[in-house]
Amino acid sequence: MRNNKFALLLVFALATVGFAAESNPLSGAWKGNWSGGGGGGGFDMTFAASADGKLTGTVAVTTDMGNYNATFSSASFKDGKLTAAYDYPPDVQGEVTLAGSFDAHGGTGTWSLGAKGQPSQAMAADTWKVAR
Repeated sequence: MRNNKFALLLVFALATVGFAAESNPLSGAWKGNWSGGGGGGGFDMTFAASADGKLTGTVAVTTDMGNYNATFSSASFKDGKLTAAYDYPPDVQGEVTLAGSFDAHGGTGTWSLGAKGQPSQAMAADTWKVAR
């Protein structure tokens, strides 16, 4: 009987940790598009939250000049607001920064491309929109 109680407690503890890891409302896949420079393309993001609340994710971008995938080097989500950045694969000196707002159905925001560590000096910038 004691072993059964221990096993039940262990299952509950593991389920709680798993729930905490997915409790971030941003967790999961988001598909949409981006615009900028007279063009645009696909913009898909996937996020996951660890048990300690750290947000990680990836982005897949389609462009007229070639598609690319990247991993977010930073990402945070607080009060419905996303801030994130990733290294720009076509140019190792570039970095894309994102800012946006999310609700249960989707998100909208802005992106900018600039030199790493200098987001205020954007070479290109515009908007993005995603939904579940």
